[in-house]
Amino acid sequence: MSGSPYLTDDERKVLLQALREPLVGRDPMVMGVCLRLCGRRLLQRAGSAAAANGWRGSPHAFVLTREGWNLVKAERRRAPVLRAG
Repeated sequence: MSGSPYLTDDERKVLLQALREPLVGRDPMVMGVCLRLCGRRLLQRAGSAAAANGWRGSPHAFVLTREGWNLVKAERRRAPVLRAG
């Protein structure tokens, strides 16, 4: 995700982690990055809406917002595709 100059490398890593699974870690550095991304509306806490939709994970987990998902998708499209063979 090198095409977003306003994101740090740590923020890019956290967004890619959130793409794979909700972030529930206890590492203070990661939580600080998550909160910065929440301020940019790229992540949000799972909260009661996720529970109402049937998710049984922690309501304190961080998940991608629609804007975060769109940013990650756009960045992944720009990355060169590796081909096997």
